[in-house]
Amino acid sequence: MANKDFWTPQLEAKLQAWHQIQQIADLKKPAPCFTIAREFGCQAYPLAEALIARLNSRVAGEPWVIIGQQVLDEVAKLSGYSVSQIEKSQDTPSSLKAIFSMFLDSSHAEETEVFTHMRNVIYSFAKRGNCVLVGRGAVFGAQGLPNCIHLRLVAPYEFRVQKIMRAHNLSQSAAEEYISLHQQQRDDFIKRFAAGRLDDPLLYHLVINNDRLGVEEIADLVEGYMAKLCF
Repeated sequence: MANKDFWTPQLEAKLQAWHQIQQIADLKKPAPCFTIAREFGCQAYPLAEALIARLNSRVAGEPWVIIGQQVLDEVAKLSGYSVSQIEKSQDTPSSLKAIFSMFLDSSHAEETEVFTHMRNVIYSFAKRGNCVLVGRGAVFGAQGLPNCIHLRLVAPYEFRVQKIMRAHNLSQSAAEEYISLHQQQRDDFIKRFAAGRLDDPLLYHLVINNDRLGVEEIADLVEGYMAKLCF
């Protein structure tokens, strides 16, 4: 069932607060949402953290949350069980149970339908807003929603290698192998998940060079862009 390692008390509290707000939100006026795609080695999660820190500091009572690949994978995996099985599980965090009940019906899902369920989950998070969706092809699942701003981070190969070397304490050759492996895994996932390419610039509102701008500079740029769109 759920992997407890990444269900920190902080994430649990944020998801519970987000869920409570969504229960009373007017879904005819959805809050903004961001999706972030990136070339492997770019700073997607630090950018997501910087964005929600800014946004949560400005709007009391309406928490923003990061929905990353671990959350999406867990919800999709749980879609292989009935709601009654999820509710009875002692290993499933209460916030995930609540989110599961919001997004999916009580039917038993076949394993081959997991991508369909994941797209439904992405769409539902994005439609409700107040979240930053990172990875897992979220840009495809949320395309067409007027409240969504789609971002892509790119950077020269050397920049990405250096980031991975520092983040994982790897040699240059090991970092290059690490990037090659994980980029291939992501490319393979997208081929199965969506009929499109993540490097298509027409999918995005903003394509940003992570080598030219740091995380805080990008967060400032994106926040200003959102304000101009009058969300």
